[in-house]
This record gives sequence, structure tokens and C-alpha cells, in this order.
Amino acid sequence: MSGLNSLKYEDIPSAWRLLPVGKVLLDTQYGTNEPAVEGGNTRVVGMKDIQEGKVLTADLTSLNLLDTEKERYLLNKGDLLINRTNSYDLVGKVGIFASDEQVAFASYLVRLTVDATQTCPEYLNHWLNGYLAQTVIKRIATRAISQANVNPTEFKKHCLVPLPPLQEQTSIAFLLSTWDLAIEKTERLIAAKEKRYLWLSKKYLFGDADQISNLAKKTKWFAVPDHWEIVKIGKIAKDVSKFNGTGENIPVLSCTKYDGLVDSLTYFDKQVFSLDTSTYKVVSRGQFAYATNHIEEGSIGYQDHYDKGLVSPMYTVFETNRDVDDSYLYKVLKSVVYLHIFRANTSSSVARRGSLRWKEFAKLPIPLPPIEEQKHIAAILTATRQEIDLLKKQAEAYRRQKRGLMQKLLTGEWRVKIDEEADNG
Repeated sequence: MSGLNSLKYEDIPSAWRLLPVGKVLLDTQYGTNEPAVEGGNTRVVGMKDIQEGKVLTADLTSLNLLDTEKERYLLNKGDLLINRTNSYDLVGKVGIFASDEQVAFASYLVRLTVDATQTCPEYLNHWLNGYLAQTVIKRIATRAISQANVNPTEFKKHCLVPLPPLQEQTSIAFLLSTWDLAIEKTERLIAAKEKRYLWLSKKYLFGDADQISNLAKKTKWFAVPDHWEIVKIGKIAKDVSKFNGTGENIPVLSCTKYDGLVDSLTYFDKQVFSLDTSTYKVVSRGQFAYATNHIEEGSIGYQDHYDKGLVSPMYTVFETNRDVDDSYLYKVLKSVVYLHIFRANTSSSVARRGSLRWKEFAKLPIPLPPIEEQKHIAAILTATRQEIDLLKKQAEAYRRQKRGLMQKLLTGEWRVKIDEEADNG
């Protein structure tokens, strides 16, 4: 049917059909062009609200629709939405609307009205979010400089869908939904733990509010108990500039907003650094590094991966003295308070916007409790962060399991047992 789709009749069970997706749709429709307004009479789904095969409705903007327009643009339970315009990585995302709420959809989305006599909407949603269908959608997409676009006509013609009998489709969708529920439950737990971590960070990194007295030490950003000190970073740390002049083969690290220093090749799954690393800076185990020109994003990390790593020559590397516990300091520097401090100190002038060199970085204030208290605080926060990291690994394991299961079930390699008597009835 199409050279774009790698799936062929011989790849699926003989009782299954293989049809262009347009054959299992009753209609496709573009969303409304009405602009978003505060306090509008209708909530509206946008591109950001399609996540992991679902249409989310918790955080929607609104717009004003005439009563005569609502029937056209309000979603129905079981409708699918495809993101027709976005960056190449995100274009073609599909989600199912599973709510009874009155919600419209925006113009960069296309509603897919499913023919329920041909396919189960949940089954089709899983298929369109799978690897084979997403590969076809990406091939169909036309690319501009910063965006890609999917033409619904081309999509309906070239994207093929394998169709088992309806009852088998329903069984497959139900089985995959158990993985979705496990992922959702884990994500909710992660969100709750992250919220608690932020609360604990605020409570401990800058002193318990109950300990703050009239004698408390203060900066314009925070106050600490009177038995703590507030010192400049330059008092507890010094910058280090050691270069890989011999071109030694040392792992290259990148600094991320959320995860700190990461192995560049593993994180990006490709080489994004120069082949010649002789000008790169060495960051040894136990040293810190931050992206000098992007510190306002929170791009700072602690090197505990290798005995030696390399970072871009545009990074700043520093190490601490014995007055501070590194784990405590790292958590302070990754806190929401310091994200604000970094932004304030990199936007004060046009010349320094986005950049914070060591000379200025060293002037920033640091809350400094006694060393044993630092270690105690770090231990509490580390334990909480480890719980979150384990939950994230568990969620990713569920996603991998679901992807593998989708590949087997949606192509018929593995079959789902169904009630044949009920099917014949």
C-alpha cells in the first residue's frame, strides 16, 4: 500500500487486516483558531497537553467560543488528537481524550474521529504512539527551519494500521492500560516526593524557620539561624583551571539543569563535543563545574563519576576546602533559591547576561552551618533524592516493558486470548 510503511500483510496474522488509517476514521478536523484569553468561556487543549498518549486537562488555558461553535470544537470522549505542527521530535504526538469535560482543541491539533465499527479508539491510540507508526508520521512530516508539519491527508493515506478483530483490539488495549496505570501511579508518587524534597530543602538548607530569631543572619535572598555563618563562596572554594593538553582519552561530561554532570555520550546518545579535547578542562572527582554562560538555568554539577573527566573550556571548575561538606554545598547550589540568585546575578547588565565568571560567582553568599550539621542535612536530603531516583528508574522500566509489549501485541507476534464463544455470539 505504501513504501513509507515497513509493515506488510505477511507481518501480521492472517485473520488481521492492514488498512490506511483514513479507512478507520469517520472524520478529521482542525482545531479552533480563537486566541486564548484569561477567563474565557471554554477551556482548550493545546500541544503541551498531549502527554504519553493522553490528553491532559488539569492545566488548560481558555478562550471564548460562540454557542454555535461549541458543537464543532468540543471534544467527545474517545476522540484522538494528533499534534500536526511542532518541532520534528514532537510532531505527530497522539493522545486520547478520555474525559466527559467540555473542552475544545486548538488549531495546531487535528481531531481524529474513530469509526468504532472498525477499531477500538484505545487500540488505535496505542498503535499511533508506537514506533512503527511514529516512524511513518516523521517521514510524512515536511520540515521547515524550526518546525515540522503533518498533512492530515498524507497521514490518512500512508500510515497503515494492523487490525485484529474488535474484541482482540479491546483486549490488547486493556492489557496495555495496566502498564499505563502503573506508570501513572509511579509518576504521582514521584511528584509527591519531589514536592516533599522541595519542602525539606527549604526547611533545612536555609535553617528551620523555628530557629530563625531576631539575631538571625540575613541576605536579601535568605535568612539563617544565628549560630550559622553566611560566607562568600570564595572563602570556602577556589577555581581550578587544568587543561587536557596532552589529549589524554578522558570521558567528556556535560552539565544539565536537573541531573548535574552527566556522561555526554550516554546522555545525548551521540558525540556533541569536539574530536580534539586538548583544550578541554579536567574536572577531577570531588570538584564542581558549571556552565559559565548558562548558570542562570541551574547548570551546575558535582563530579563523582570518574577519577577524571573533561568539560568544555567554557565551563568553570572549582573545588572546596574542609569548611564545607560537598554534598551539602551541591544541594544548596541546586536549590530553587540559588536558581533565583544565579538569574539575578546574570541579568543585571547586558554585558553579563547569561554569564557568571568565577570572579563574580565567588562573591555569592552561602549559608554555612557547623560541619556536622551540614552532613546531617545532606544525609536527609540524599536519602529523599535516592527514593525519587529509584521511583524514576521504576517508571522508566515500566515504559520499556510497555514498549516491548506494544511491539509484540500490536503486530500479532504475541496474541491475546479472547472468549471465542462471546466473539462468535
